[in-house]
Amino acid sequence: MRTILRGLVGVTGAIAVSGLLPLQGAVAAAHDQPGQRVLTLSAGCHDAGSQQYHDWATTPANLQGGNDTGTHCGISVYTGYFNAAMDIQLTLSAASVAASGYTPQQLGQMLSVRSNFERVDTPSVVWQGRHWTAGPDGSLTLDIPDCNNRCRSNGETIDLDISGAPLSDTVALNGRLTLTDSANAMTTSEPVSLNYTGNGGHITLGTPGTFVPVPPARLLDTRYGTGAPKAKVGAGQSVGVQVTGQGGIPADGVTAVVLNVTATNPTAGSYVTAYPDGSTRPTASNLNFSAGQTIPNQVTVPVTNGKVDLYNRAGSVDLLADISGYYRAGDSGSRYTGIGPLRMLDTRDGTGAPQAKLGPTQMISLDVVNGSGVLPVLPGGVTAVVLNVTATNPTADSYVSVYPDGSTRPTVSNLNFSAGQTIPNQVTVPVTNGKVDLYNRAGSVDLVADLSGYYSANGSLFVPTGPTRVLDTRQGIGGYGTPFGPDKANQVVPNSWQYGVPPYAVTDVVLNVTATDATAGSYLSVFPAIPAPPRPNFSNLNFGAGQTIPNAVTSSLGDGTTAFVGGGVGVVNDGLDIYNRAGSVNVVADIGGYFTAG
Repeated sequence: MRTILRGLVGVTGAIAVSGLLPLQGAVAAAHDQPGQRVLTLSAGCHDAGSQQYHDWATTPANLQGGNDTGTHCGISVYTGYFNAAMDIQLTLSAASVAASGYTPQQLGQMLSVRSNFERVDTPSVVWQGRHWTAGPDGSLTLDIPDCNNRCRSNGETIDLDISGAPLSDTVALNGRLTLTDSANAMTTSEPVSLNYTGNGGHITLGTPGTFVPVPPARLLDTRYGTGAPKAKVGAGQSVGVQVTGQGGIPADGVTAVVLNVTATNPTAGSYVTAYPDGSTRPTASNLNFSAGQTIPNQVTVPVTNGKVDLYNRAGSVDLLADISGYYRAGDSGSRYTGIGPLRMLDTRDGTGAPQAKLGPTQMISLDVVNGSGVLPVLPGGVTAVVLNVTATNPTADSYVSVYPDGSTRPTVSNLNFSAGQTIPNQVTVPVTNGKVDLYNRAGSVDLVADLSGYYSANGSLFVPTGPTRVLDTRQGIGGYGTPFGPDKANQVVPNSWQYGVPPYAVTDVVLNVTATDATAGSYLSVFPAIPAPPRPNFSNLNFGAGQTIPNAVTSSLGDGTTAFVGGGVGVVNDGLDIYNRAGSVNVVADIGGYFTAG
């Protein structure tokens, strides 16, 4: 269930936006001095997908569970003077929360808010997210800070879009909306009333499972006929990759697989999509490339019929696929704990290794468990880690292989690059002796590695979803219809019923993030929305002007706990931020699965 506060829009008079009828019914008002200033609030809703208007003071609006079409709630604010600084508070009663069938923490994680109020920590960035506080009595309260004197006089309209989550019956959600002008000591409020109708069984969730890491092994190489005929994959063609029974993977019980897919020798600019064998091919992409380019990307994809399919859009291209591990139903493997992103290695400044480039055919060991003196020690029993590995300042075309410490170096690569290029790739690698090894083939190169999380006996279970688009700034998917500008963090909420993901109990998500149409060389950083660093000191995706390039990202959405705030229980925010350093860039994100604490 999501609630989106779409923002304060200056209008003349009390008229709701989005083609809604003028607000009518009860009006609450407060004066600071008779005849001078007035604060007036009028609120109501339209039913989702209809023009049926409901005045909150008299008739509940109808909220259909399981949909994200939303109930459009218009709230008109008349300030009576210029430049008012107002706070908004929305409270749902304890009885309503209890009747919803969810705990306050679950319901609070299903109520997402967006407004054009600027965030205090990042000026010019809109305030948005899930910031509910559960009171000792079980009520839920949302506080939205003042609009930094951006409110105008003679009428403001706030348009709330309230969406539902699956339930099995109908309950009443009642509460109160309060508007406060703190500068002039004025407060006014109105009741909130919604009929919350279930849509049971609307969403079928995947099977939770655990991870089994395996040493890197090649399952597909169309250059040599490994796993498929010795032939490039042509335009509009797909190649099936046999997963089960290969590379240490069992013959059954596999729900998803983690592969490093590499495109090489392409004859045209194109993209590759990885998806479950025999299923309808999604519109998402996993790997974008230009003619003549060699580039890898890690993919996590559900397995059906023991296979996954790789589709090529245009031209012809050789494809390679190397196994990193697999997920199986149940709890016999390892669970995931997201803790990053945390920098573990940077050969440019001596973080985690000597301050020196890695030369040709050289290898360094990275102590990921003990942190090489950089990070806190990880708990015992770590079986694998998820790293974002970046190559920068290379003097020659080369590749890097990442593999378990002390084991025989595999013939597979994790990161391919050209001289002078800066490029990342996410790597999931087994851990032995508390370490992983990184090998450089040719020339010299600086390596950077950021830890996203680790696998062990404790943590979260993984649920594969298959690629589903949750953000596309070119098409308005995910709430943004324009490119991301410079030096700003923009929030994305991938855990939503509309994407087949529950809005609560999700700790981390697996994404494929693509940058395209960039006006300048830059980087993207992906991290939990709260707390948000003012300017991240790490990157997930580096790109040049005009380049289209993807990278896999495993990002935490929060720590899955609650904290006591002002006598209540604060519900953890579980969105994520995507930060762009310079220029403007269109950003696309596809979710491949999520981790749940359940």
